[in-house]
Amino acid sequence: MKLFLGAFLLAVAGLVGWYCYCPVPVIDQFLAAVASGKPEAVQPFMDVASLQQNVAEYVRLRYNQAGNPSTNLSPDQVDSITDSFVAPKTILLMMKGVKLEPGNALPDSLPDGPSPYPIDRHYESPEVYAIDIYLSGAQTPDNKMSLLFERNGWFDWKLAAFRFSWSG
Repeated sequence: MKLFLGAFLLAVAGLVGWYCYCPVPVIDQFLAAVASGKPEAVQPFMDVASLQQNVAEYVRLRYNQAGNPSTNLSPDQVDSITDSFVAPKTILLMMKGVKLEPGNALPDSLPDGPSPYPIDRHYESPEVYAIDIYLSGAQTPDNKMSLLFERNGWFDWKLAAFRFSWSG
């Protein structure tokens, strides 16, 4: 009986450990896809519907002003900005350290090599894993963009949200 209990506890500990470790291989595969420079390699890691919802919310918060409703974007304009921004090329540009924001024009070409600035990987919560891309050598909260991966089932992760710097 003690042997069975010990094996059961060991199995539970192994599952808990794998549950906590599981974003590491997915993020490593994502980073390899980014290093390839091919947008089609990044596509499988994206939860497009969640990203579109996240970007649309950001655009509404960033550009619509309660004090001046005449400057507010129409739903069609928000959708247009969202559709043009949620693309694998955008993620490649972010990972190369290019500062991007929905509503601004994207560069035509990808820079060579990896980002010259620090990139940090960490858990935000048990359900969210983040890749923080700093936009210069200074590692401050207002000087970074974050790619947020959310758990998709028990052991898979998908890029589901962006966090942008609000500084000019």
